[in-house]
Amino acid sequence: MKSVKSIIYIIVLGIGMTSCSGFLDEENLGNTTAQNYYGSQAGYEGLVNAAYATLRDVYQPTPYVFCAGTDLFFNAHAEVPIGLASYQTLTPGNSQVEYLFKTLYQSIQIANMALSYSDQTEPFTDLETRIAEVRTIRAFYYFLLVQNFGDVTLVTDLISEPIVTFERDPASEVYDFIISELSATIGVLPESQADFGRVTKRVAQHILAKVYLTRGYDTTNGGSAADFTEAAALADAAIGGQSLSLSFDEIFEYQNDNNEEVLWSIQYADASTQNSPAHNWDYAWGPLVQGSNDGVNKKNALHPTEYLFTLFEDNDTRFEGTFLNIKTNPYTGYLLNPDNSPVAYYYPRTAQQLADTTAWRAASPMRSETIISPIDGHWWDVLNQVDFPALKKFDRVQLPDIRYTHDLYLARLGETYLIAAEAYLHAGNAGEAVNRVNEVRRRAAAPGTEASMEVASVDLDFILEERARELAGEGLRWLDLKRTGKLMEYTKVRNPDIKSINDAGTDPFLGANGNYKILRPIPLSAIALDAGDYPQNPAYE
Repeated sequence: MKSVKSIIYIIVLGIGMTSCSGFLDEENLGNTTAQNYYGSQAGYEGLVNAAYATLRDVYQPTPYVFCAGTDLFFNAHAEVPIGLASYQTLTPGNSQVEYLFKTLYQSIQIANMALSYSDQTEPFTDLETRIAEVRTIRAFYYFLLVQNFGDVTLVTDLISEPIVTFERDPASEVYDFIISELSATIGVLPESQADFGRVTKRVAQHILAKVYLTRGYDTTNGGSAADFTEAAALADAAIGGQSLSLSFDEIFEYQNDNNEEVLWSIQYADASTQNSPAHNWDYAWGPLVQGSNDGVNKKNALHPTEYLFTLFEDNDTRFEGTFLNIKTNPYTGYLLNPDNSPVAYYYPRTAQQLADTTAWRAASPMRSETIISPIDGHWWDVLNQVDFPALKKFDRVQLPDIRYTHDLYLARLGETYLIAAEAYLHAGNAGEAVNRVNEVRRRAAAPGTEASMEVASVDLDFILEERARELAGEGLRWLDLKRTGKLMEYTKVRNPDIKSINDAGTDPFLGANGNYKILRPIPLSAIALDAGDYPQNPAYE
């Protein structure tokens, strides 16, 4: 971990991000001491903003640790860490796992600092709300830690002097802490906030619903059937009667990041990315696009699997909301000048699209030279670098005159409905599970096909299919498969990297002493810095 002195130094220099709404503006604090500055409302607000800014640090890298090694994407480039992509060579030296572990604990210490100073700052109207916001962010980080690493160290106070050894607290105690923290903040946080992007009661309810849902599967760490009932009730509370009224495409529409279905997001704006890094979540999905006039830098690194490309029904508009079914020249022409950008490729996939290609081409002079590339095996061929639909959810624009970074969504209403569905299913209320799934599917339906998209029954496999269709590329799939115990089952069939190893007679998940690589390894750097005997996860011993 960083020393407390270095953490204070970074915060004083102003790591707080500038959001679209302006509530996280950077401020130069000069030579003011931390004690004096954080004693004022303005100073304490800056410290809270620093806790929000750590979200950028956690999610800034190319999202291999969140998205590789699932049934939705496979490794198509040498820069993807092979250990994350196919598990066999995943070791405690993996740099992406180390970054996640280290950055989460650094971020927790900044949250601990904000909480430590909360009883030293001057009283102001929003102080209790700000404290609840920071506690929610910290609980969210511990939820990421316990899901990825299992037993982890609970550090709930600001570290003000060197500590040379830590103990790993049981995952059951970590879950108890997270639940206690979020339950407390729900009673304090407002229903809404003037600044888009701040934590609200609905955000905490969404997170806590997922915590209960996750623990419900983990009976060895305190989970029980009652957790699913709690998760369903909390998810419904977070939904708050709000329907899914936007089209799926609108959720990720250019410059529509602050839309009504986003409960919580990491916000980005041009001014805020001048001195701090933007995320790299648009880069890895390909196809290869690196022209100076294209406004993007993409590489075919995490390639969609055949399973993902073929998962969508003809009437499901989430395919076109997730993937770019045209490729314009330049690439960002589809965002910035769609009426006047030549279409280089068109990717039809439904029966109607395949039948109407002649009419489609004739509809615009921008399509006269278009290569029509219908769905077949070349879409998911690992050697195909340029000719397949791009995952577009988080496309950025990087041009001299336009700098735009799409926000990253940490909680949105479509997922809240699916959390409720999964929880109701396991709580024994299949009817309510179907109702929540159908709300999501009706929104996804092409106009006039809503009734045909409804289903009469669901099981866990179907809900996970819905989560794939709704949430592909949003950094949740590994956690979904790990939570439900489906990680090995699904990837050994649907991920070609993992399937080839398994079909050759080697189980890529099998680690030391017969243990499976379901959790991430504790980084070697953390173990080496501990003066005691900090235990490794069993599969990596």
